Order: sequence, then structure tokens, then C-alpha cells
Amino acid sequence: MSRTLTFDRETILQNAMQLFWEKGYNATSMQDLVEATGLNRSSIYNTFGSKLDLYKASLSVYQKRTGKTLKEVLLKANRPSEALQKVFEMALREIVEDKEGRGCFNMNCKSEMGNQNLEIRHWLLGTQEEMLSLFESLVSQGQQEAEFNLDKSAQEYAYYLYSSFQGFRMTGILVKDRPVLEGIISNTLSVLK
Repeated sequence: MSRTLTFDRETILQNAMQLFWEKGYNATSMQDLVEATGLNRSSIYNTFGSKLDLYKASLSVYQKRTGKTLKEVLLKANRPSEALQKVFEMALREIVEDKEGRGCFNMNCKSEMGNQNLEIRHWLLGTQEEMLSLFESLVSQGQQEAEFNLDKSAQEYAYYLYSSFQGFRMTGILVKDRPVLEGIISNTLSVLK
């Protein structure tokens, strides 16, 4: 008779995500995953397929959590400028709370794995497209409502905001000074006015 596996998949994924986030994909060994999840190697392989599959599942957990937080933030905004401000402030809160300087899991993945694995690259391009679409939509709406200037197209501003947001997240790995970070947000968004 085969033994039934009993464990909380969400807890396993959370633990794996934290480990990958801390160490990166390449520096995380299967033994690290065994210790972090409490599963043996065969259970990890039987449940998730491979280390890479577990990594992808961890990225999905992170993306769902981030997406949920982003939606909650956007629901509180009344105008496009307020929505953009809140998106950057959400990142600011995460930066200030990140005492270990781990940065953004998605960004860490991009810098480590973006050119190493086609599946991961495809996934990263999808998450990038979601953010670009969000920024473009907000800018377009702000331009239609005369809240933002028309100096550049909504798409051009979306790429500018996306690049600025990514740079902001990277800066936050080392810079935790709230007034400095608030100044970066202010300067970034001032281009739209």
C-alpha cells in the first residue's frame, strides 16, 4: 500500500520562495530545499517535478501576492496620478521593510535567470508586459483627463515608468532612507506633469 503524502502545499511553496529569494536559484541546492520545506527529495520531485518547476511555482506565488497587493492599492486611487503615486509608495514600503536588502524576488529572478532559461524568460516577459500595460493605461487615462502632459505617447511614458520603477527597486536594496526614496518618486512622476 502506498503512503499518502500529507503536507500544506502553500506552506511548502512559501518556504521554497523565501529560500530562492534569499539565495537565488543557482545557489540553492536540493539539500537546502529539503531543509527549508521539510520534504525529502523524492517528495519534492514527485510533487513539483524538478527544482526548476518548484522555482517557477515559487515565482507564481510571489506574483499572485504582489498582484493582489497592487490591485488593493489601485482600488484606493481616484485619479491616475494618485494610482501611480500609490504604486511607487507600495514599493517604498516594501523597500523600507526589507531589512535584509533582498530586493524584489521578480527582479532578482530577472537578473539571475532572465537569459539562462527560456521558460523563465517567457514568464518574466509576461510579468513585464502586465506592468507596462498598467502604466500605459494609467498614463493614457491621465492624458485624456489632462492630468499628464502629451509630450510623449502613453507607451513611451509606460516604458519610462517601468524602467524607473525597476531602478527604484534596485536602488532600494542598498538605500533605505525614506526622504531620499520619496524624492526619487517625486522626481520620477514629475516628468508626467
